[in-house]
Amino acid sequence: MWKVLLLAVGVAVGLGAATVWLANLRFDHAADARIREMLANAAAADQVVTEASLEPLPEPVQRWLRSAGVVGRQVPATVRLRQEGAIRQAPDAPWMRFSADQYYTIDPTSFIWRVSATASPGFFIRGVDELRDGRGAMRMVVLGLFTVVNASGADMDQGAALRYLQEIVWFPFAALARNISWEAVDENSARATLTVGEGSVDGLFTFASDGRVVGFKATRYRSEQPASVLRTWRVPLRDHAAFDGVLVPTSGEATWDLDGGTFTYITAKIVELDYDVPRIFGR
Repeated sequence: MWKVLLLAVGVAVGLGAATVWLANLRFDHAADARIREMLANAAAADQVVTEASLEPLPEPVQRWLRSAGVVGRQVPATVRLRQEGAIRQAPDAPWMRFSADQYYTIDPTSFIWRVSATASPGFFIRGVDELRDGRGAMRMVVLGLFTVVNASGADMDQGAALRYLQEIVWFPFAALARNISWEAVDENSARATLTVGEGSVDGLFTFASDGRVVGFKATRYRSEQPASVLRTWRVPLRDHAAFDGVLVPTSGEATWDLDGGTFTYITAKIVELDYDVPRIFGR
């Protein structure tokens, strides 16, 4: 009898593992299809960054682009990167290690971020966060089977647009995009406004004296109960390194200013970054 029970347990475990494997395969196939569609829709870049291109920009932004090494380079149509780090859902929640791949197009303004986060051995979360056609959306799935987040709407549109704006630090060419305007604040900061879809978002970039970008701050919607709340969102940046000759920050975190103090919910490090490689990693 015990042998029969053990065999039954083994079969159940095997079937469960197969179900999870198939669910994650379907998850990746769906994400891959959206990524390929987005990359295929990227407009061909025909602009080379010149000193004349920088003249309309505030001085600290000019300093940033020169230090980043984009002058003399052609603006890429697509960008892709891989990240590793840790993420948590609340100040009292445990950290989860994650890895992610992300893809951008500059024209149109879009991104797709695909993440795999491990909560404990055998328990993981898959997710996709995106900005397409001015619309933000996020879906998170436990074990590839159970949807725990499926969010969209005006608050997500604003958050995704702000995320894109902050993340141009990894492809500084986008600072020259037609739908991004700049306003000088002081010698080490400038405010950027991104217009995408039917709305606009803005945030404050800060720079070191040598031109390196070191931070971003904006007012962003945070999902809370019973409704989303506008909170100060900060992204300090550090550990600059060159990818394909372009100097970018490789490490940072994102924090919220909450009523009870500062809450850091993600730390991340860039481990790979490519320009004009319109393919999915590992595919």
